[in-house]
Amino acid sequence: MSTIDVIGDGIARDIKHLEVVSQNIANINTPGFQSVQSFDSVVTDNQTTVSKVITPSNGAIKSSNRRLDWAISGSGYFVIEKEQNLYASRYGRFHIGEDGLLTHVSGGKLIGESGAIYVADGSVSVSKSGEVKVSGNIIDRLQIIDVQNLQVSTESGGLYMFSGSVSPVETRQIRANAINASNVDPATQTTQMMNLNRHIQSLQKAALAYDQMLNAGINELGRK
Repeated sequence: MSTIDVIGDGIARDIKHLEVVSQNIANINTPGFQSVQSFDSVVTDNQTTVSKVITPSNGAIKSSNRRLDWAISGSGYFVIEKEQNLYASRYGRFHIGEDGLLTHVSGGKLIGESGAIYVADGSVSVSKSGEVKVSGNIIDRLQIIDVQNLQVSTESGGLYMFSGSVSPVETRQIRANAINASNVDPATQTTQMMNLNRHIQSLQKAALAYDQMLNAGINELGRK
């Protein structure tokens, strides 16, 4: 691989990293958003690609005036079923669907230990330990899980695919009238953006210097 190709590949990877950082910054105020981290991954001796992982850290919890806004304190994810697929989510905004089921903001169904949670049109509440109550009576308990690998999905509403080992969170900590905020750290993302921009500029200068060196060499050969 030529020097100019190496420089070009470096710029291309930096742009991909910059796209990830830009997406994180754009979602600073998106409830339940999980920050994405990118890094260079060596595929072969001559090929390096950009890989991405989701950062599983917890964001802040913000108070809400909606009784069906529920937040998870600590680790774990709500389980949402949509179109026969299961997703994990930290975005705990729900409503009662026309079918009487607790429905996620994405349109999926909130899953409890007994499956989709049917509440009819009663007065719904949740306890700190995750028991779902209708008119004061416990009808189910939220299924809160920890997952090994969280993956970005094409679904909206803060839904994430997951794979690998899945384990229930035994000590559930649920807050009613609250919502999990994004876990994006603005200071970290801004610093990464500045560093990437500087690195791209450095590579561009290196490419220009290399091009000038080649031109100088060609001109010198032309005189002989």
